[in-house]
Amino acid sequence: MGFEEGDPKEITLEKEPKYVFMITRHAERLASGELSPEGVENASGKGGQIGEMAEVLKAYASDEKSDRAFVTGDLISEKSGIKSELTGKQYVTRKVEDIQYGILNPDLKKQLGKASDLINEETLRELGESTERDENGKLKVDLTKLPDQEKIAPIRAKNQVVGFRYILREENDEAVTRMAMGLAQQLNHEFEIAGRYNDRYRSGEDANFKKDAVLNTVTHGMFMESLLKKTGIMIGKDEQEMPISDFESEGFGGFIDTNESIYLDIKNPNDLPDKIPVRFEGGNRPAEGKVFIDKKKLLALVDKYKEWKASRESE
Repeated sequence: MGFEEGDPKEITLEKEPKYVFMITRHAERLASGELSPEGVENASGKGGQIGEMAEVLKAYASDEKSDRAFVTGDLISEKSGIKSELTGKQYVTRKVEDIQYGILNPDLKKQLGKASDLINEETLRELGESTERDENGKLKVDLTKLPDQEKIAPIRAKNQVVGFRYILREENDEAVTRMAMGLAQQLNHEFEIAGRYNDRYRSGEDANFKKDAVLNTVTHGMFMESLLKKTGIMIGKDEQEMPISDFESEGFGGFIDTNESIYLDIKNPNDLPDKIPVRFEGGNRPAEGKVFIDKKKLLALVDKYKEWKASRESE
């Protein structure tokens, strides 16, 4: 993967280093859940690129049991070669909850199951396998039990758009909101961490930082789209603001791919702009204009998350 406009190379050397809040969809997976060999290779490659550009790289990954998000984040950190000045070791990759599909349980679990079923059915069809179902409506062929799982992985990854289209429909708005809430909460937590770090190390007169500090959040498919749908703004060349809803439109450029990242560039995490600029990896999105996250909408999602979490804990 070469460096194009929007690539990690834009995490650059600057006179005023910034904080980069990087959000990454885990690399390619096998049908059984864990990363494919290609996914491991791609995550490692991304780490090498970022290592040239940043001096701090901390990763936060979903705690999903297959560890595909954790391994993606840890590989990116490891291959970056970036180490803590305090410990001389790689920054620890931390697992966090609620930026994986478990946030849809128990009340929205059916929507997730339906999306997964649609993906598997389309993949079986493309493989030339039977899509026949039993008397309970379950696919008779178990995709995870087929041979050549490495061959199946990119086909299933391509067909995930079928499930994404289903989840992002208006009737599943609560599922979209729930995923957006989880990611918003994690981002806000990282803003607070970076704010304390800035106060302690970067804001003094003697601070001598030449490169960016990167906090990488590794999540799953549809989480970034959900956040952008609920908080995103696209501003075109005519300066008109519009919401982001059709991710497959020519204007946006398609769903976020496996191992793809978006970047929020912030100079001072203690003073977030009202419109937080979003930078995309690669030069294919958006086709025209710029994308921002509305700070008020983001913080409203954080409040909604806290209310939801409190209600769950009181049950």
